[in-house]
Amino acid sequence: MWNAINIANNHDLISLDMILVDKEGTLIHASIRKNLAQSFRPQLNEGSIYTITNFLVEENKGNYRPVHNQLKILFNSTTSVSKFNGFDHSITQSQFEFADYGTIASRCYDTTYMTGDYQLSSTFATKLYVNLDIPEVAEIRNKYTTMDITVKDILPKGLPKAQDGELALHNKKTVVEIKDLEWNSKTKDLLVTCNAKIININNKYGWYYVACLICKTKVKQVKGILWCERCKNQPKFAVPSYRIQVQVQDETGSTTFILFDKGVEKIISKIAKELAEMQEEIFKLDGNTLPEEIQKIIGNEYLFQLHLDEYNLKYGKENYIVSKILEMEISHKQNDSRKVEEHQDTMEEIVKKSRKDKYIASPKTEIGEHLLKDLKECRSQCFKNVKRVFSTNIAG
Repeated sequence: MWNAINIANNHDLISLDMILVDKEGTLIHASIRKNLAQSFRPQLNEGSIYTITNFLVEENKGNYRPVHNQLKILFNSTTSVSKFNGFDHSITQSQFEFADYGTIASRCYDTTYMTGDYQLSSTFATKLYVNLDIPEVAEIRNKYTTMDITVKDILPKGLPKAQDGELALHNKKTVVEIKDLEWNSKTKDLLVTCNAKIININNKYGWYYVACLICKTKVKQVKGILWCERCKNQPKFAVPSYRIQVQVQDETGSTTFILFDKGVEKIISKIAKELAEMQEEIFKLDGNTLPEEIQKIIGNEYLFQLHLDEYNLKYGKENYIVSKILEMEISHKQNDSRKVEEHQDTMEEIVKKSRKDKYIASPKTEIGEHLLKDLKECRSQCFKNVKRVFSTNIAG
């Protein structure tokens, strides 16, 4: 049993959902709408047995179905729930619909059943079972008992493992500092972060490519068929993936960042496949038109994590690969900017006042050399203060 949450609308409750199993081992998805969820919630406990009457049954046409059943149960205001206080051995405590890797891969971008993308990720409905006493678990245990298996993390060589919070401060560089990095044995592979604003998108070569689902390499047409050079095979699945070339800028200069799926999907709500299909319907033959969802990132400032390699460090190529887009707080920067402006306005007022005092002197008053000297020193000090404010904020 789980809460179906609307993450796009303030995490509001959509419904209270559950998977039911009967004595024949048949699974069915049941749902209680938001307005009835609180009245039924105290009556239902996961793992207990109930007699349920007066419910609705409808054809299951929704997306992300948790089980293979063309029907779905809906509770309504007349539904009755009666708990069975004993234990019925004819009803199993757990029931699964196992899927092998091929089945999972075939469901990529297919929203019919709840196995999601080609990578595993949890949802509000996810539940983990550890060491269940069922035949499938026993089979896997027996398979590996005779093998010597050591499980360990495998990280790309030279790349540090850090949490997201640490990454924001890890090896932070400006655009100019990134350009000035030199290649050596310690910087063959390097992770840096950079605060920068997207000021333009170069769409000369389009904003996506067709990628092999397994290795994410661009697939090519070879003798009329799709071919993945890395897998040395004809890919079973090939899908549009983001590759957006953006021009970014900070206070020190500008350069080019390349955004792929992992970064783009954090700042754009739709996957490349969805945008490509929408674009195909709207623009038909014009595949290089930039979708509105992508245009909206122009002018936005992000904290980019970059993966630099020999291509950048040894050969000086400025197409820097973005490995991740991190959360950033720009409020401090905006506040600092306002402080600079306030200081600047204050100093300009002082300078103006000095000049005004000079020119409103009585016609009978002679401005002596000492007074001119005082005014020059005052104006000089004002400009030094302005310069100091700017220097402090830039260095900070």
